[in-house]
Amino acid sequence: MHVMQWIAGHWIGVLEIIAVGAVAIAVIIGADAYGRHRAEAAALKFYEAGKLTSGSDDRINALKEIAKKYSRTSAGRQAIMQLGDILVERGDGDGAIEQFRLLADGSRSQPIFRVAALHRIADIQLAAGNPAEAAETYRKAAADPKNGIALTSELLAAACLERAGDFAAAAELYKRIIQDAGEGDRAVRDASEERLLWLSANGYVAG
Repeated sequence: MHVMQWIAGHWIGVLEIIAVGAVAIAVIIGADAYGRHRAEAAALKFYEAGKLTSGSDDRINALKEIAKKYSRTSAGRQAIMQLGDILVERGDGDGAIEQFRLLADGSRSQPIFRVAALHRIADIQLAAGNPAEAAETYRKAAADPKNGIALTSELLAAACLERAGDFAAAAELYKRIIQDAGEGDRAVRDASEERLLWLSANGYVAG
């Protein structure tokens, strides 16, 4: 009874609340539908781009268009990744790094793309003769709290530190990997133990 009396005395306010709620629901539903539409459109364009000659200018231009218009969709991120890979094949390391950095910075909520992009950057840096920079990039990937292969990223960073001649830092990183490795990280732990033993046996670090 009290509720009915309150509604009767505040019916305008009640209608306003209902109206606001209805608008909010409509906005959410509309945004979700729009997001699905864009994702489907991006996927279709990415599929069509895949039919073009691999590494061709036409394919590059198609991927650039997808990356520009649909960068927040899964297909858009795949387009950026593929574009970076093509630039690597063409010998444009700087251009590829620019694409992969764009992907990494725009994929903080999607760690698979972010980690993959950072690994690609490190690969390019290592191939260009900059192992110290590559190690830093791998460690940046490892530091991402959503990286499901963080120890693998650390292992790659340690290997780069070896290449850079920073054996002490590499050994410390191997030790930490061994300490942090769980039951599912046996391969990474074994590789770290092997490299640590090699560094010690060859006098690069104290045993």
